[in-house]
Amino acid sequence: MRLATFLVAIGMFLMCFSSVFSEAAVMAWQQSGGTIGSERINLQVQASSVPGQIGIAGYTDQEVNKLIESWNGKAAYSIKGSFPLKADNRQKEVNTAGIGGDYSDFTSILLDRGSMISKASIERRDQVVVISDSLADYLFGSADVLGKELFIRDKKFRIIGIYRSENNLMEWMTKGVRPEALLPSTVFADLSPESRVGTILLEASGDALLNGEAEVHKALMDNNLSVETYKIRIGEKSLRLIQQLPRLLPALTGILTLVLGLMWMRRIAGGTYSRMKLALQIGDSNEVMKRERFYMLKQMLSFFAIGVSTAVLVLLARFSFFIPAEYIPGRWIDLSFFKTKLFQHWQEQPALFGHMLPYQLMEDRLNSYIPVVAAIGLLLGLPLFLLGIREWRMIALPSSDRFIRLFYCIAACYLVVGLALLLLGLPQLISPGLWGSLFGFSLFMAAYRQPNREDDYVEH
Repeated sequence: MRLATFLVAIGMFLMCFSSVFSEAAVMAWQQSGGTIGSERINLQVQASSVPGQIGIAGYTDQEVNKLIESWNGKAAYSIKGSFPLKADNRQKEVNTAGIGGDYSDFTSILLDRGSMISKASIERRDQVVVISDSLADYLFGSADVLGKELFIRDKKFRIIGIYRSENNLMEWMTKGVRPEALLPSTVFADLSPESRVGTILLEASGDALLNGEAEVHKALMDNNLSVETYKIRIGEKSLRLIQQLPRLLPALTGILTLVLGLMWMRRIAGGTYSRMKLALQIGDSNEVMKRERFYMLKQMLSFFAIGVSTAVLVLLARFSFFIPAEYIPGRWIDLSFFKTKLFQHWQEQPALFGHMLPYQLMEDRLNSYIPVVAAIGLLLGLPLFLLGIREWRMIALPSSDRFIRLFYCIAACYLVVGLALLLLGLPQLISPGLWGSLFGFSLFMAAYRQPNREDDYVEH
């Protein structure tokens, strides 16, 4: 009995953790995209486009500004590099970014005090800087440094803002690409004329999934810019592909619930029909209906309760999955199509790490980790849970004891997963439908009665 309960608890925990943790990570990534969120088109300089020294490939500050002016929507960009920052007697080489356009709308940098770099400051080439609180503490011994000055390559800059360095999963997974100092892009270009724009961010239109890349190619060609230098990513497409992974397990539980629920309802209806048919063969109809009315009422209530429960759980688990058009072959069976797609994936050139922004790096990290986490729930958690339920049935554990143990497991899973999300700095307000589908499926499986193999129509 203890082994069966242990299997149920471990299986339920793995299922909850894989789906809920993945969902929370995707939510945190989406929130890090500022007010634009996933409604963006990312242009990231590719490794294959760099002929020599890093920073030579890509568009200049002036070329990107021409593109932004012609784009129908908000846009931003960043130029990244490393500069020595000096204040008083302390100096540190830090990851620095020159920002242009509507940068604040595409990122979630949280200002602790002060203000962000404005478009006017970029146009005037104001020598201002926004730094992280950790850098401020290193250079000045305090984060209260608004209005103070520091030097970059012997040029004086005034500190206008301080942003927080957060101790959470997003910060850990994007370590190395988050800049510690932000400058106006025009000033950055003056300090480092050889640098090129590494990331361009464009606000996507409503039909970006269909025409996003074509719109970008047209805008680039209209401004006489190369279309091969940058890799184009549609933000909505990336989000929908990642977002459906945490929903694979709930969707599978919904399918299992639907199949088992229909089988259970069929057995109840069949068992009731068989019993009433036999009773009517040997007795008067009025007497039979009077004698069996409570049985009929119980069966009807059970039938409708199972039907409603099944419908609710299926609706909670329902999710609209997304398959990009380019992943669908022209013919039903076309092995060469999938072979070509696989080779394209292997040969795809990665973006330059030094030019990536936290949002883009987090997307790459999630594409690597979430499939693994989701697979743990599907291939390990669900089988362990079902095995534990099967052991409960084999030892004939009463239904009341099953539900008591299951409620303890549910409470423990909810608390442990919630605590893990809190410690990792991830959102705790997960969709109630996700919790409901997982916990509802667990209760449904505990209540489900295995059919009798000798006779499909048995009394319930």
